Amino acid sequence: MKHTPILLVAAVAMAAAAESPVADLGTIVVEGDALSKYRPETVAGGTFTAVAPEKLPLVVDTLTEDFIQEHNPTDLHDLLRFVPGIETGGKSLLVRNPGQFSIRGMGGTEPAFDGILPIGRGPGLFMDTMLMDRIEIAKGPIASLTGGPGAAQNASGAGGSVNMYLKSANLDGDAVKFQENTSAGKDTFRQRAMADANQAFAGGDGAVRVVGTADYYEPPYISNGSQDGADGRESYAIAPSVIYRASDDLTLGVKSLVQYTEQPSYIGIPVWRGKPGGGYGWRESSCREGDRSSYKSFMVNPWADWQVNESWLLKFGGAFMVSSWDQTTREPYTPGLGSPEIANYFRTGIWDSGEKYMLSGFSQSHSLSRNFSAYVRSIYDSEMSESLRNSLLVQPDVSYREATGGFGQPVWRCGVTAQDMVEWERLTLLAGLRHDHFDQGSYSAGSRGAVARYPSITADAISPRGGVSFRALDWLHLFGNVSQTRTPMLGLRTADGSAPDKSWRATQYEGGLRIRPAEKLWFTASLYDIDQENVPEFGNDGIILDYDGKNNSRGAELSLSGDITDNWTVMAMYAHNKYTDKNIARGSKGRTFERYPRDTVSLNTSYRIREGALRDVVLGAGWRLRSKSYATMRGSYVNENLYFSSSSVFDVKATVPFSVFGGSGSWALTLGVRNLFDEKYFESARHYYECLAGEPRTFEAGLKASF
Repeated sequence: MKHTPILLVAAVAMAAAAESPVADLGTIVVEGDALSKYRPETVAGGTFTAVAPEKLPLVVDTLTEDFIQEHNPTDLHDLLRFVPGIETGGKSLLVRNPGQFSIRGMGGTEPAFDGILPIGRGPGLFMDTMLMDRIEIAKGPIASLTGGPGAAQNASGAGGSVNMYLKSANLDGDAVKFQENTSAGKDTFRQRAMADANQAFAGGDGAVRVVGTADYYEPPYISNGSQDGADGRESYAIAPSVIYRASDDLTLGVKSLVQYTEQPSYIGIPVWRGKPGGGYGWRESSCREGDRSSYKSFMVNPWADWQVNESWLLKFGGAFMVSSWDQTTREPYTPGLGSPEIANYFRTGIWDSGEKYMLSGFSQSHSLSRNFSAYVRSIYDSEMSESLRNSLLVQPDVSYREATGGFGQPVWRCGVTAQDMVEWERLTLLAGLRHDHFDQGSYSAGSRGAVARYPSITADAISPRGGVSFRALDWLHLFGNVSQTRTPMLGLRTADGSAPDKSWRATQYEGGLRIRPAEKLWFTASLYDIDQENVPEFGNDGIILDYDGKNNSRGAELSLSGDITDNWTVMAMYAHNKYTDKNIARGSKGRTFERYPRDTVSLNTSYRIREGALRDVVLGAGWRLRSKSYATMRGSYVNENLYFSSSSVFDVKATVPFSVFGGSGSWALTLGVRNLFDEKYFESARHYYECLAGEPRTFEAGLKASF
């Protein structure tokens, strides 16, 4: 029976919870009685120090553990779609930068653990969000804090950063959590389970925690088209961690993560006027029944915190991550740009040849990626007077990455970050500067008789930033910042073999305000403008023409997050973005166009009933809106008929504690419907002929418990 692995995980987790000695604690956390929290008290992704979000001179959006559990996203891509202004790109290993994300109209942001340990190319496709304590998205160029990656495959950092924080062992006491979700819709089925146990030892000075997840998924496209009959997706992960308080001043720990995913390959279908083109239906795939992709990874992250004295904290950390993936994928049929057939497709959405599935070619690859990182972070936090506080951060770090299969040349990066944050009465000032040195090893590129050998390269980059936040009133904060990311374009070559002689650069100016309409509720509004220079320009054949590209992304963002009342929480976000390709002549098509949706909205809310027969039942609803955008080829405008229509997706959910039925309050039943009105839409795309459709309406039921 296909679904046995998940059901077995669920049974084992429930049995372990029933037999575990932690049942004797005497304190039970009642999940149904706890209203989810959508706003954290502090964030670290923007400064590497714990700061209340309202005090920051920049924007950091957070998806909390409660939010993640409620929405049950399969992976990081599914989760980040709840944040307006973030685009996930094609969800395929064939994407040039798989597992990376665009923010504020700028592409290529690579996720990182704890904001400093980058995970490399590919793993972002497979990160199971049930392993996460939270996700923080710091907006704007922040290479002044984390550094620009510098490699051709990872020229990122213009729009922001995605910071993942793994669940890890803690000294708060013993606890066991469990969650299982089953969902089904037209031609789709999914089962997910998570077991999470934290156990103290050494008299409370140590703890070990193990989080395990399992996922089985049958996507709609394996029941239709050329992939009909393919096996579903299976994914498993385990994240053991240990913490030990060696003394009052020294705490040691290790985090680790092992993941495995085996799934049907999928790279999408063509689009024409907002619907599938080239003869495809919404739920089809060009891949064959046996086309598969698999992913395996291992990560270990030792760390230590040393409180040298009352004011001085030293943090040591490092990580080694190795990941391997294999894929065989048949791409959708498409003729070359400029051919008579493509011109007819632009007009009609039909191929002259009658081709629907590519019959003569497919993509096959294997890659092994290795990433190593280490850092020392010094935080000197001193109160110079009753009204003056200073926090000085200095961090040297080093990282190394390489990948086989032509997906990444070996690159060393050594950097130093210096940052100072001063709080004086109502004023907060932030200044930061980072220097990076890059050393890329020699490599070969090409195929058959056209292999070229490229020598090693060294380069340097400096990235600054500054910001100010002013508490005009207890309920009103004003803020602004200017920041710049610089990173050398290592590994890139034009057709004649020449390399870029100047760094890629992005500069942002931002200003905004924060208002507190209720005790635990904050409204944020900001305006930003990002200029990007020295960008590689590609021709229709994919060859780099030059490195003089310029573009601009400007927009506005609004958010409301926190508790409206003790029983009502909300996270509402809106993003407006206008993108301009400055290399296109004024008045020409493609200069200013919706490369990403110009307007995106996300509204999520939960309400807890406090009286009557349904006491402690939590009702929730969500809405996501995306305006019209255009399908591109390597990020460039192609044709007015190649676009994605606007979409509006509604979700509803309910959490019902067993106490409603006279049972144990430590267990709760979850019910929900995703895509309530069965909206047909595209959720992401690689090129105009590789567009991924969103899921149909699905019904979900699950269990969760916390002891």
